[in-house]
Amino acid sequence: MNELMTREEFLKERNAVCESDAVAGVDDVCKGQNADTAVMTEENGKLSADGITVSEVVVKGRHNRQYAGLILFITAVIGAVVGAVFYGKVTVTVPDELLENFLAGRIHGGFFGNAAASFISALIWCIAPFLAGLCAVGQPVGALIPAFKGIGVGMTFAALVNIYGANGIPAFAVFVLPSAFIGTVICCYQCRLSVLCSNSVLAALRGRRETAPHYYKIYLERFAVCCIGCFLLGIADAVITFLFRPIFVI
Repeated sequence: MNELMTREEFLKERNAVCESDAVAGVDDVCKGQNADTAVMTEENGKLSADGITVSEVVVKGRHNRQYAGLILFITAVIGAVVGAVFYGKVTVTVPDELLENFLAGRIHGGFFGNAAASFISALIWCIAPFLAGLCAVGQPVGALIPAFKGIGVGMTFAALVNIYGANGIPAFAVFVLPSAFIGTVICCYQCRLSVLCSNSVLAALRGRRETAPHYYKIYLERFAVCCIGCFLLGIADAVITFLFRPIFVI
């Protein structure tokens, strides 16, 4: 009778055996998964110490770069407000003859002359941050250029209103604002690239990152895109000037 087990005892013993086998199987599976994860981490560097994948870091970095461009544009807008509000108080004043010559050149100048002037003006604001981006300590230049450009736009607006009164507002809207807005967008884009390139150069000098020649190739290609944007800006600005200059008389 001792060799015989009741039905309850048989089921209890069977379940105990099955549970131990199941636990062992799960442990094997977990060990296999951990091994695969370790291989993936070692080979591809996918996971960091806190479990964040490199792809997640890249996505966050892209979002931060997008916000950086927006911050630079907001800096330019703030600079424009400062230049207009504090014109003649903190900032220098623009000579009347300079503004009169500027408007006379826009109204009486030729199409290609106005296009070339707008193109060169926008290109200068891109060349400066481009050169700063090739330097390891060029970050401050790329970050401050939009503010200086905005201050110049605000000073121009205040000077036109100061000389021509209310008539200076439409003159600013036609001859300055379109090129200033588009030029600021292009400038902020180039400044964002400049800061990123400066950071890469600084990291390479510190040994934190290997030098990547292809990155500089991309930097040059994007600068070329900015140059094309400046060229199209010059054409668009000349077209706007050609269409609206008959209503202005100087």
